[in-house]
Amino acid sequence: MLYTHIYVEKEAADYPIAKRILERNTSAGVITINHYKDIFNRAHQDYRMQKRSPALILAVRHGNRIFAGAPVCQSFGQQNFFYASSVMNCPFDCEYCYLKGMYQTPYTVVFVNFEDYAEEVRDRLRSGNCYLCVSYDTDLLALNGLTGIADEWIKLAESSEGLQIEIRTKSAPQRLEPCGNVIYAFTLSPEIVAEKFEHMTPPLGARLAAVRRAQETGCRVRLCFDPMIKVDGWERIYPDFIDEVARNIDLDRVIDFSVGTFRISKDYLGRMRRNCPDSQIAWYPYVTKDNVCQYPQQTDAAMQNLIVDKLESYNCTGRIFKWN
Repeated sequence: MLYTHIYVEKEAADYPIAKRILERNTSAGVITINHYKDIFNRAHQDYRMQKRSPALILAVRHGNRIFAGAPVCQSFGQQNFFYASSVMNCPFDCEYCYLKGMYQTPYTVVFVNFEDYAEEVRDRLRSGNCYLCVSYDTDLLALNGLTGIADEWIKLAESSEGLQIEIRTKSAPQRLEPCGNVIYAFTLSPEIVAEKFEHMTPPLGARLAAVRRAQETGCRVRLCFDPMIKVDGWERIYPDFIDEVARNIDLDRVIDFSVGTFRISKDYLGRMRRNCPDSQIAWYPYVTKDNVCQYPQQTDAAMQNLIVDKLESYNCTGRIFKWN
């Protein structure tokens, strides 16, 4: 993805990742800034206009870089569950994405001081094993050709005993490097859902082909049917979708499956509605439980159980994780 403008913190300019990105975006206008929040946290930004003309911000991350996993995220039975945000915001434009409610702007921030992240991970590993999700606040694989940060995380996993990382994606990479400490988690949705709500993402067929290639090269693959979206005919659409996945992917070689419905914090939903006033998903009449907006309990359970039952018909029992 090419950006029209790149904002560069003075402190970030000399880092190798920053130089690499600038070399790959020579046509972009470069603007020097003091701190990324001067751009990223400005009030009264036009979210939709900025999404049509994306900008990139290169910055140095200070303070904590590794955080405890959030309750709305699945830990897959892991005890020491953390996440890292080395990039904020995503090149895709999924209508249901919680990032639309998390940030004031769709501009992407890349923190170029990766070695500081690596050192914090090493420090944490001194206290025990670590399960680390590194692609919640972005799609690192979609941006990897530009930033190379996904490659950096993979190299860190290869050299770090006790570290297991998950890289989640809606992209369709041509090749992924197999690593016993890395889980490649592909988020898949029915074609009708992807076409309507997952703007700018590769089509389902391309993602399925990427999963096949990853399996063939020995990668550890997770499939994420999350979030499920309540569209007309979901009772038929989602089982047919699982059948399509099963025709194209060896489900026996998938390490596990994530199943979940759309949910978002109450605060994020309010900002999402301001940023995306014409969004069908944002304005659905959700119920709120423990400050999380979600489908009514009966609907939520029926949707998740539909996928679980279908996966179990393909002998996937014991490898299925629901979000609640």
